[in-house]
Amino acid sequence: MALTFWQKLRVAFHGWQRRREDANAAFLAKNAAWTGAVPIAEKRETAAKAPPASRVKIDIEGLQVAFLDDSGQIDYYLDTMTGEVLELRNKPAPPGDRFQRVPSHGSETDERRAFVATLEDSPVKASLGRAVDSPEFRRLLATDRTLERGWYNFRNAQATRSIEAWLRQLGLPADRA
Repeated sequence: MALTFWQKLRVAFHGWQRRREDANAAFLAKNAAWTGAVPIAEKRETAAKAPPASRVKIDIEGLQVAFLDDSGQIDYYLDTMTGEVLELRNKPAPPGDRFQRVPSHGSETDERRAFVATLEDSPVKASLGRAVDSPEFRRLLATDRTLERGWYNFRNAQATRSIEAWLRQLGLPADRA
């Protein structure tokens, strides 16, 4: 399943923002050394060492995007010290226990069946039930905006529950950033 437009936009925005912060940090390190100010990169390193795991604010929305992305193009890792989600494309995994690979979701067909089970009996439910294994499922959803919104809300809620269970296994809080 490919990412939606908004999920792609969010991933791109996070990447742009991180690259801008890194460029600013490099600029400050090069040009502001005489002021005695602490560069952003050093602040980030200090902050990464400081907070105990019980106070980390986890980026749940970033984890949702990572969890639901099954394109195979990007590997996602959770930084357990900062709560940020790292996107790595064609790069090796970060070393150590600090970075945990974000798991991928299970079968979308199972999610579709669970969603159809929540609907009231109707011809639409019957049509969706017959189409859970085919691309026809998406076409049927697209005919009813309320139903389509319900599908994405259901899917995101399922992803959030799975992510929170994974965070509990890691011993991390599921506080939202």
